[in-house]
Amino acid sequence: MINLSFVQTFVALAETGGFSVAARQLGLSQPTVSQHVRKLEEVIGAQLIERHNARCTLTRRGEALLPQARMLLKSAERFIHTAAPQELTIGCSGNIASYFISPELKTFVEQVCPGLGWRIYTDSNPALLDALRSETIDVAAMEWPALEEGLQTHLWREEDLVVIAGPGHALSATDQISFAELEKLNLIGGESGSGTASALRRAFGAKADRLQVVQHLQSTEAVKSAVRAGLGCSIVLRRAVENDLEEGRLVELRVGKKKIRKSFHLTAANDIPASAPAAQLIDFLKSA
Repeated sequence: MINLSFVQTFVALAETGGFSVAARQLGLSQPTVSQHVRKLEEVIGAQLIERHNARCTLTRRGEALLPQARMLLKSAERFIHTAAPQELTIGCSGNIASYFISPELKTFVEQVCPGLGWRIYTDSNPALLDALRSETIDVAAMEWPALEEGLQTHLWREEDLVVIAGPGHALSATDQISFAELEKLNLIGGESGSGTASALRRAFGAKADRLQVVQHLQSTEAVKSAVRAGLGCSIVLRRAVENDLEEGRLVELRVGKKKIRKSFHLTAANDIPASAPAAQLIDFLKSA
């Protein structure tokens, strides 16, 4: 059997190019690093490292085995993670964290994974993609699909967007407005990278690019406050303003009979096992 410590040392040498640097990185002595490589080469039956005093390079066999060595270490990490107490980190956009994920997560933990430890990590949609790449989070609930090699993306749900204005706005008593009236409004946007622009293009085509966003705020709550104060109008998720609309703090401006909808997507690494909490959460949310 191959000793994983030897494999880890081989990968460290390949990545650092030096015995002393690899030794410091691994917290080992330089003779121990040399011994690990020598024993791994004995097991493999081939030379993996060309030694050049303090520096080293991979042989052809070493270059061929390096990707497999990395995969082996990755598999070992996942094995340890699976054996340890289960915990799930869910990355969510601000809107999803504020208005959508909590009830579904509560039901998932109670019905599917009792005792599961969980953490909700909130950031912008582009930052969530970076967090997935760096494995800071296990699964991302995003407002657009992440179509990238190494990731799986699933449609979760579609939600209505609405145009909102303050109760004193000149158009507040109008049942419907035209697109020509919409493009004259000073719109206040929410967090960047939310996918709202794509939803508007699906609804209105290329003319959606004519809409005037005069300011970007970092949260829907901040947008609502600005709109209530009469600083402009906005296009937000209906779920985020339902109570405000019912209680008259905001009014909806309907653009003809056009529905504007935004899709939410669940994204995770391609290679997560079906038994992992992230995979189970995706399946649960898709079927809910």
